[in-house]
Amino acid sequence: MNRFALAAIAAGLFVLAACGDGSGPAPQPVVIVTPILDSLFVGDTLAPKTVTYLDAAGDTQPTGPVRWLSGSPSVFTVDSVSGIVVGTGAGIGLLYARANGVTGQALLVVSRPLEIRLLLDTIYQMPGDTFTVPVEVLVKSGPAPTVWFTALANAVFAIDSTTGRDSAKAVGGPLTFIAHAASATDTGADTGAVEVVLLSDTTGGKAYFTVLGTAIRRTRAGVRGVNYKRQGDSLTFRLNANVAVGTINVENVILTVRTPVIVPFTFAIDSISPLEAFGAGNDFVCRPARPWGLWSFRTSTTTITALSRPGGTLRINRIVPLTNGFAISGSFSFLALRTDLYDDPLGVLPVRGTFVAPLIADNRPCVS
Repeated sequence: MNRFALAAIAAGLFVLAACGDGSGPAPQPVVIVTPILDSLFVGDTLAPKTVTYLDAAGDTQPTGPVRWLSGSPSVFTVDSVSGIVVGTGAGIGLLYARANGVTGQALLVVSRPLEIRLLLDTIYQMPGDTFTVPVEVLVKSGPAPTVWFTALANAVFAIDSTTGRDSAKAVGGPLTFIAHAASATDTGADTGAVEVVLLSDTTGGKAYFTVLGTAIRRTRAGVRGVNYKRQGDSLTFRLNANVAVGTINVENVILTVRTPVIVPFTFAIDSISPLEAFGAGNDFVCRPARPWGLWSFRTSTTTITALSRPGGTLRINRIVPLTNGFAISGSFSFLALRTDLYDDPLGVLPVRGTFVAPLIADNRPCVS
């Protein structure tokens, strides 16, 4: 399944239920399928999922007969009456359940008996940078498989065959590398790419990030770093990787730390709550209480936002001078929790990325 299809799947899962505040459309009945994210191996079966029907008042009502449909029969099939799922091929697809004329959905991930997946499959670097490629290996049975990495000889980058540590050598690319896995009975592989970049001014920037879990995104983005003056205090750093459609930003990863970026450093990313981010009187941009990150995606009908939890990192590898500023390179990794699933473990989204970004200073009063 290609990445455009994955993006469409993610968009379909963004809103599972909505609450009215009196200013929006009238509440509608909703069907909730749980768990909303599940996985199986090719050839395996899953028992029927739980279906809950809520009427327009939000009260639970009998579902009546439930009818099931697979959005990707090449990935899994489902018996329309029983709801039993059978994995047919590796990939990701939507499972639909219809009750009382209303349709709900869940996301299913089907894996081969041995599968290796790059958790970040495009790497942006400056010459001299290093980065260890994150991978996930799934095996149905037996011991943990051997993992190794290969790339054709080139002048742009080198990758350690055992550890997956990538070293950028010269401007160029994107050039590919392959992550391999092998067990006693099966093999698997996944392909990624490295591009080594030097910026000539402060108007450009390249980033790539992935979002996994119940919202799946793998996308290139523009990126910019700024040391700005937070209200009543000293300089603060913000990194903004954004995806634009025309002049409209539809997707963002934003990270803020409470000290400016002056030299290479690794910053800890902490948590931010919905109340801190969106509560009346709070200003998490101009008065950040601690380092935080977020990911957001906007469709024509809604916006999904996920806020960082403790334990993330923002790593600045290099900083080099440019006309009117600097260029920085680095990576980030943090867990974000969807605000629409804030009390549900399935709302956790791992966010990872690499970037080569311009860095400017902005000493004007902060306005959020």
